[in-house]
Amino acid sequence: MTHINPTNESAPSFGTPTPKGSHHQKTDVFETALGKALDRTEAPEMESTSPHALGEITAKGLNILTSSDVVSGKTGKLLELLDSYASQLENPTISLKRIAPVLEKIKDDAGTLLKETERLTDADTNLKKIAARTIVTAQTEYVKFQRGDYLS
Repeated sequence: MTHINPTNESAPSFGTPTPKGSHHQKTDVFETALGKALDRTEAPEMESTSPHALGEITAKGLNILTSSDVVSGKTGKLLELLDSYASQLENPTISLKRIAPVLEKIKDDAGTLLKETERLTDADTNLKKIAARTIVTAQTEYVKFQRGDYLS
């Protein structure tokens, strides 16, 4: 962009002489100033990198849970809830009204555990058995409580 096309110049009139050196000198000064201004505003070229320059980004602390991990964790939590429920039933100072919300939580957790257990593969048959027994125990306790087996 060092050459500027002088299309906006007016045609010289026939009666007035124009100095030849001054017009060419003004154009050179303008071109120089424009070139300097463009050099300062142009962004530097980015370095090209090969696609192999970036390595794999590893995530720290990322633990991917499998279905068996989820089922075993939920089974453990459900067993803890059942244990807490059993200790509350043995305590005569705790009313059945206070125990009812715990039993609702047990019922809900047993339902979600059942859904998760259905996703297990045949390789996890022992875990399926443990989870199924825990679910049956939770559902049985819910039915007993609703039926009034624990009324004194």
